[in-house]
Amino acid sequence: MSELELEITALAAGGDGVARDPSGRVTFVPRTAPGDRVRVKLVEEKKSFARGELLEVMQPSPSRVEPACEAFLRGCGGCDWLHVARAAQLDAKQTLVVNALRGIEVPIERIADPCTPLQWRRRARFHVEAGKLGLYAYGSQRLVPIAHCPQLEPELDAAIALIASRTPPDGELSIVRGHAGAIALSTEHAWKGAALLLGKAGIVGALTGKDRHGEPSIEIEPGLFGGPRDFQQASAAGNAALIERVRAEVGKGPGELVELYAGAGNFTRGFVADGWSVFASDVARSGKRVDGAAFSVATAEHAVTLRAKADVVVLDPPRAGAAEAIDGIAKLAPRTIVYVSCDPATLARDLARLVASGYRVERAWPIDLMPQTSHVEVVAKLTLTRAGSPQAR
Repeated sequence: MSELELEITALAAGGDGVARDPSGRVTFVPRTAPGDRVRVKLVEEKKSFARGELLEVMQPSPSRVEPACEAFLRGCGGCDWLHVARAAQLDAKQTLVVNALRGIEVPIERIADPCTPLQWRRRARFHVEAGKLGLYAYGSQRLVPIAHCPQLEPELDAAIALIASRTPPDGELSIVRGHAGAIALSTEHAWKGAALLLGKAGIVGALTGKDRHGEPSIEIEPGLFGGPRDFQQASAAGNAALIERVRAEVGKGPGELVELYAGAGNFTRGFVADGWSVFASDVARSGKRVDGAAFSVATAEHAVTLRAKADVVVLDPPRAGAAEAIDGIAKLAPRTIVYVSCDPATLARDLARLVASGYRVERAWPIDLMPQTSHVEVVAKLTLTRAGSPQAR
């Protein structure tokens, strides 16, 4: 494969830097920053794009900073952008959202930045090989052992250091910290040594294979319960900002509210408090029931057929989006839809279908819930229009 000198002009959704080779072909280069002049070795070449391996930063960009983690320098793939200045990260995420939604007429607010740059993560997942705990290297399954992670809340970081010292079993290891300090962990396989961790470093419970030690279901936030294997937003401050935005756009009840992909009730709690009659659903029940809300274990596609009407629909699907539920949502004809997305591309696809069904996208709010990574959350509000004329270009 050939070597090239390139200038990085942007950051892509997957985290790589973007450049164009002498022929104009897009070339993706990891661990680069906008404005870098770099020397790369091409490792993949297609007609429309190429991928390069960074060999040398010949002229660093003003947006390049010294990474605050030695594991990153050893190749750890946990953070895409630890080498990129915070302001440049936010600009890049704003651009990613704007570009993804360019086919839809929608005002896009400036990205919110509710988290601290480091020490924000209350939930994490690691890999263990030969008794060593770590994360995979960027773009591979080579384990990079980790003794300390600056992304973790300090108490969670201390717990991980303790766990790593006790030779956990190989496989996946997950950990979560609740708002009052309780920590729960899980391992993919059985681990009798987990019982000896209870009462140390805030650890109160563990799921190890099929075994249960202590109390692994903890109160993540007031009224929100879950365990280390359940999905929770990784940042407490980021989640608070997300909930605040969603509740503001939904407004106060009374009325019928259908919540899809509800999980353990992250948003459900607020909707009940705001006076809505809530019907929530997800493919599995996790955590404890939210008092005042009806819950159904169902796919989103099936859940929308269980209701005759809705004033509001709120959905927070996984990265793949909600393609299977869009037609059913449109048939319910709620006056308001609030869509929470962790993938601007699938959000754009689903919004276009809702617009074609008679909705107007009123506004979108990007929120950075995961600093030092390329991930970005977006909240979009839609309202039903009488004309129902397509808004997508």
